[in-house]
Amino acid sequence: MARLMTFLHRWLGVLLGLFFAMWFFSGMVMMYVPFPSISDRERLTYLPEINLESLNVSAAEALVTCGAERVTKMRVISINSRPTYVCDGEDGTKKGIYADDGIPTAPIEENYILARKNAVMQAPVSDITKTEFDQWTVHQRFDAYRPLYRLELDDELGTNLYFSSVTGELVQRTTTHQRFWNYIGAVPHWIYPTILRKNWALWDAVVWWISLFAIVTAVLGVYLGLRHWIRAQVNFRSKIGPFRGWLRWHHIMGLFTGLIIVSWIFSGWLSMDHGRIFSTPNPTVKQMKALYGGSLAEVISKINTQNLTSYKGVKEITLHAFSGEPIVIAKSEANIANAPNLRPKMVAEAVADAFPKVSVDRWEVVQANDTYTDLLEGSLPSGTIRVELSDPKNTWLHIDHRSGEILTVMDKSRRVYRWLYNGLHSLDFPGLSGRRPLWDILMIVLLSAGFIASVTGVVLGVRRGLSLFSK
Repeated sequence: MARLMTFLHRWLGVLLGLFFAMWFFSGMVMMYVPFPSISDRERLTYLPEINLESLNVSAAEALVTCGAERVTKMRVISINSRPTYVCDGEDGTKKGIYADDGIPTAPIEENYILARKNAVMQAPVSDITKTEFDQWTVHQRFDAYRPLYRLELDDELGTNLYFSSVTGELVQRTTTHQRFWNYIGAVPHWIYPTILRKNWALWDAVVWWISLFAIVTAVLGVYLGLRHWIRAQVNFRSKIGPFRGWLRWHHIMGLFTGLIIVSWIFSGWLSMDHGRIFSTPNPTVKQMKALYGGSLAEVISKINTQNLTSYKGVKEITLHAFSGEPIVIAKSEANIANAPNLRPKMVAEAVADAFPKVSVDRWEVVQANDTYTDLLEGSLPSGTIRVELSDPKNTWLHIDHRSGEILTVMDKSRRVYRWLYNGLHSLDFPGLSGRRPLWDILMIVLLSAGFIASVTGVVLGVRRGLSLFSK
């Protein structure tokens, strides 16, 4: 059995050693340069104000054109200087309906995109390309906006802007600095080349299996390292082990960092779980519709079109349904011009009505530094309301206090995932993650140790491969 384990560890190490080294090095880069993204405020900056005086079509009429039963969200923006309803479908697609005449929108032209950029930023455009996928827009969250216009700006930052040909919105921005560091950070860390990542199912399977075999490799290495160390102690031949040269260093580093390596590889594998073992945080369409208090079309039909025209100088109006009542939120890039502030008790009562088969145990406003939602990899908006249910999974619903939307669903399984993934992978533990630079120093030391242990394994693997090839 020991020989079999040694054989498996050696040859899995030959195949995966570079992945180990890459993960530890790129992890250090990602601590300081995350994958590019834009804020909601930046997105709104590139939207024009809505000409609401031309709004003649009701939201209910637009919903019918979109296919009311399949719409989960609705909002109003300006496209081609015309007020436009944008419907989000259950299948993730977006459909635009002009709010002045009820006609579906056509794909947006290049000239409109250039005009939107020029209205905000005066830097000249050196190139404009229409693209389906590239390295920075390969995630499935961009699918509903494709194809995209990529504008390469002639500015000091080397900025690239990405606009949707469906809605005209800015969806991504990158700079030369971000692109350089992400090519040695997030892209290798997530095994994220465009040709692989654009096929989500294939990418998901490839990374999941590579990570699983990496766990096996690391666990075997820890077991074998401890076994050799114990035998050395028993036989009084060595304080560490019977090895020399690179193998000795690999053994020593493995003894000191083995558990750290296993915990990071294991937690990294969990990032690819996607519902295989643990639950997912996204609400289901059924849960969303239950909290609407009726179909979206029925609730939104209560909105008076004339009332929408009263919002002046706004760039986006989102239409929501909550417990049978419509909610209208008007936004500009500076602030939210109009929105209710839902009281926690009222939200809890609405949840109780929406899910009559379970009772509500308690409710509260989620506080800053909350253990489960204020994380290094993202936090819920201020004012989010948590409603705890009495179902067997002890489910928590996190609900936006403005719109009444379910932001995340967190059951027992998801709370365990928080510790096994966020805790182990980012050392996101209370009392540590917020104490910088202590957290930074600890992360860098441990990542560096894991990198050195991996590099020694790579050297051994290369030597083994070359020796076999020479034969």
